Amino acid sequence: MKPLFYGLLLSSSIFSQSSIQLADSLYALRAIGSKKNVAKPFYIEEAIKNYTKSYNEKNSIESVVGLLKSQFYYGKYVVIDEDKKRKIFDEAVKFGRKNITKHPQSAAIRYWYLVNLGSWAEVFGIIAAAREGFADIMKSQSEKIIDLDSLYSDGGGYFMLGVVHLRAPYVPFVIAWPDKILAEELLERARGTGKETLVQKLYHAKSLYKNNKKEKAVMLLTEVSVSPPSKDNLVEDWEQILEAQDLLIKLK
Repeated sequence: MKPLFYGLLLSSSIFSQSSIQLADSLYALRAIGSKKNVAKPFYIEEAIKNYTKSYNEKNSIESVVGLLKSQFYYGKYVVIDEDKKRKIFDEAVKFGRKNITKHPQSAAIRYWYLVNLGSWAEVFGIIAAAREGFADIMKSQSEKIIDLDSLYSDGGGYFMLGVVHLRAPYVPFVIAWPDKILAEELLERARGTGKETLVQKLYHAKSLYKNNKKEKAVMLLTEVSVSPPSKDNLVEDWEQILEAQDLLIKLK
């Protein structure tokens, strides 16, 4: 049986909502029935269907971004099977890359392409990521996002660039640019751009710890660990809260 909310949305869409409006409405309901950082499939699957329909109709930037956001959420918080995760993120990365070519001035497409690429690297592993030039792609695309729209997603370009500087290994003559001090500076700048988010605080804390500022890192991790998740990003925030709690245990 389809949830009542969906029936109401569907009936109203016949008269007033386009495919992308319906998709946006369904995406906003994605956390219904979730338990902390594990989400139910129904609303996000319906959102994907309607974003796909909108994309096939108009190939708009909004439909591309909607699909990339939904594929990430579906693969990250709904799907458990590792093979299915790999398929979802592989498709999302290829879709994002294709649409960067079609819409080269869209900071949003580049940003959500990178979000999916990060998850792609997690499920395919370090060797596959290195083979694909993961770190260099993350760096160049993050810099391009900053050039196009430094305010997008509350400083998302600064955040992504900070994360890749933090996580990429320093390999002389191969990857010689990672800078942990710069990572801390970029992540702090991201927090000061727009509305700071829990994921920004979490990674800023990680950068502080990397730079031997354990006391400040613990304070920030504690702040994240006791923060209430936002209504708009309920499941995503729970992921950060749980990780912060886990890190605090390991640091003691």
